[in-house]
Amino acid sequence: MGNSTPNTRRNVISSIVALIVILIILLCLRLCKHGKEEVPTPHATPSASTPQNTMKQGTTTVSPKACHKVSKPKRKRKVIAASALQPAEKVAVMEKKAEPAVVQETPKEQPKQQTGIEPESDGVVIDTAEIIREPKPRRIFSHKRYYQTRIGIRAGVGYSVIGNLGALVEDGAVRPRYTMDENGAFVPSIGVFALWRHDRLGVELAADYTWISSTLKEHKQIGNIDEKTVFRYHVIMPQVTARLYLLSDLYMGAGVGMCIPLNPGGIDFSSNRAALYVSVDKLTQEHLRETFRARLHLMPLLKIGYSSFKDGIEASLQYGFGFMDLIKTNENPYDYHKATNNSHLLLLTVGYTIPLTKQK
Repeated sequence: MGNSTPNTRRNVISSIVALIVILIILLCLRLCKHGKEEVPTPHATPSASTPQNTMKQGTTTVSPKACHKVSKPKRKRKVIAASALQPAEKVAVMEKKAEPAVVQETPKEQPKQQTGIEPESDGVVIDTAEIIREPKPRRIFSHKRYYQTRIGIRAGVGYSVIGNLGALVEDGAVRPRYTMDENGAFVPSIGVFALWRHDRLGVELAADYTWISSTLKEHKQIGNIDEKTVFRYHVIMPQVTARLYLLSDLYMGAGVGMCIPLNPGGIDFSSNRAALYVSVDKLTQEHLRETFRARLHLMPLLKIGYSSFKDGIEASLQYGFGFMDLIKTNENPYDYHKATNNSHLLLLTVGYTIPLTKQK
């Protein structure tokens, strides 16, 4: 008996987890950096050559940006400026003699410019300072304000791994005359959940049904025998997760779940022995189920996803790591051993939600 061969799939799962964590950190840093940037607002610079900003009086042009002296006309005129609060009203020009009034309209294209013209005692018209209201700067990233509670349903697929299964079956005390291969399994998932969101913060309560499963294959050189042991535990996993919405609909979250096994003895054993030894395989399966029992264990969760409160669509990628042993080894006379056996669960789900309370 000897040590089991290295599990390459376990290294792949660890690499995927490390990549997800690095992507989440980079996304947070980039969003925090861009959240502080502001879009520059160009200032209006009216040109003296534009026809809307010039007023002709006789043969002299009066610009709103600068003050010019106007030559005295033969007939003195009074210029009544438009009100500073009503730039779109008409400006009436009246002559002292009984001449018809000359009306000029202030251009409507620039309602934010306020111009006043005051006559001097000697007839020289001086343009007052121009007042421009600058628009408030806006941020590049913005989000809608939410205060809402929703419920929904979701389903998806995932990949689970139970580690160190070979150490449970073989202790490796003698020279190995066998080879082992441990593989994870693709598992289904379905669940219900409730969401509460207040602006960028949210809380998710959920209960999912899924499997935690792995397969152990052992090839014994003596007799050229292949044995296959499938560990498949059906679990209900209630969980609570806190969400932080980075953008309007994208979020990342962290929480904790508890796996409750529905079949603690969920082990199936088979081999390529002749039909004469079928009873031996069944007896071995009973020994495995009697010795190895699944138990409750906590599973911290990391999540990143998309949640639209406008159309109710939900999508998420979730990773859970069982830092406690999933399988408990009872005292037995079959040479089965106690060993650390953590579990890993990666789920990709899509769901739909409906509102319970209206948005305020």
